[in-house]
Amino acid sequence: MISLPVFLLSTAVLVGFLAMFWTRDNRNLPPREPGRLLVGNVDIKPDATMLFNLQRKHGDFITLKVFGQTIIVVCGYDTIKEVLEKHGESTSAHTATFGFSEYFELSGIFGASGTIWRNQRKFGHETLRSIDSGGNNLETRVLEELPDFFKEIDKMKGQPFDVSKLIKTSQYNIISSLIFGHRFDHDDATLTRLVDLLEEAMEIFHDQIILNFLEWLKYIPGDPFKVRRRRFLVDEIFKIVQKSVDEHKETLENPKSDDFIYSFLREQRKRKLSKESLEGFGDRDLLVLGYALYFTSTPAVNELYWFILYLLHNQDVVVRMRKEIQENIGTNTSITMADQEKLPYCRAVMYEVLRISFTTVIPPTHTFSEDITVNGYTLPKDAWLMAALCTVNMDPNIFPEPEKFKPERFINENGQLFGYEKVYTTFSLGLRDCLGKNLAKMEMFLFITTLVRDYDIENEAGKPLPSLEGMSRGFRVAVPYQVCLKKRE
Repeated sequence: MISLPVFLLSTAVLVGFLAMFWTRDNRNLPPREPGRLLVGNVDIKPDATMLFNLQRKHGDFITLKVFGQTIIVVCGYDTIKEVLEKHGESTSAHTATFGFSEYFELSGIFGASGTIWRNQRKFGHETLRSIDSGGNNLETRVLEELPDFFKEIDKMKGQPFDVSKLIKTSQYNIISSLIFGHRFDHDDATLTRLVDLLEEAMEIFHDQIILNFLEWLKYIPGDPFKVRRRRFLVDEIFKIVQKSVDEHKETLENPKSDDFIYSFLREQRKRKLSKESLEGFGDRDLLVLGYALYFTSTPAVNELYWFILYLLHNQDVVVRMRKEIQENIGTNTSITMADQEKLPYCRAVMYEVLRISFTTVIPPTHTFSEDITVNGYTLPKDAWLMAALCTVNMDPNIFPEPEKFKPERFINENGQLFGYEKVYTTFSLGLRDCLGKNLAKMEMFLFITTLVRDYDIENEAGKPLPSLEGMSRGFRVAVPYQVCLKKRE
């Protein structure tokens, strides 16, 4: 028989435990999605289908609770724009989630918030502008990668293959050029190692989401959530960046290139000489910056993969794109960014793939630094903010028949490009929009227009077309597929 003191103590503990998860909030929070006892909405996955269903049920604001953490989901273009732009100062902080704290110690542009992050963000923009204004600008670096990309395709001789690894290799090579000041040959051991490390780290990232809520699970014997394995991968990537940093330090007085490492080291030296704070510009911050530039280029990798898949499914689009290129550029001249205005349909296809693939379902989770009020709802301090970007791209009020692939939706009666601006929401909005969005659009335009002009894009004979259904791996990615890319005569 349980004694009265034990009963009272047990009851107090239970009541306290329940209160931790179910404290009543008298503020006018957005509609709450019912959850399970104690764990809340742990069964809700941040994938597109779930977010669309939540928006239809509750509107543009939804409150979730996961293991006691309040999460505010924001949907719809106007609402997301107001929250991320009008209230940008109150919504730009990153959450101190597991990955940022465990591997990056809340440092660097990847994990920091507040003044440190703002200074690094400013540095990032200024460095990209500086590189883009030089002789070896962003476009040049992309164009330098194209020959090796197509050389690897030619090796396949039109046989079916999965182009995903090649896209990653080319994308990370362009980022390497920005970080290190030089690109690698495709068979270079360092580049091959980088691609393998980043690919595995991305896979593990998706499997560790539960640790954002229950970090103690990382101590379970056997490393089921691959915490130690990801630590190894991150450290190996840091070693590659550190090797280049050491080489850059030796030539800082006579820099060999214009890149992020030299720019960072110059900023670091300037701060030391003027006795400014090095907070955000320490040696580790540079390593995190290098990792962040690779990680945030992942959507561009996924978009190119989606692009080829949609062209495989829509041969009439390929024919129309090729005709536009041949008539306005020709077959022997390299396509450059100066040719954009001559190729409105090709650009319309690019925006339609961006729209319908919605690779970034939600950007990295933000948090509210203070209570704000939007549309009569209180969005509370310390709640997490999930901006459901996919709800913009698939909004029938903005894009009629959103489930259909229709590049012509962005072409007016005069054959001019129009109505594509809201597709930019793919790169997020506000103070934390994608730092490399212009580079990503440049890569898509140059890679795909050259591919369409010079290669036939075909399915393997006798095989059904691959699925257009996406799957969630942190980002929305295409199901792996094979394609035949045959050089045109």
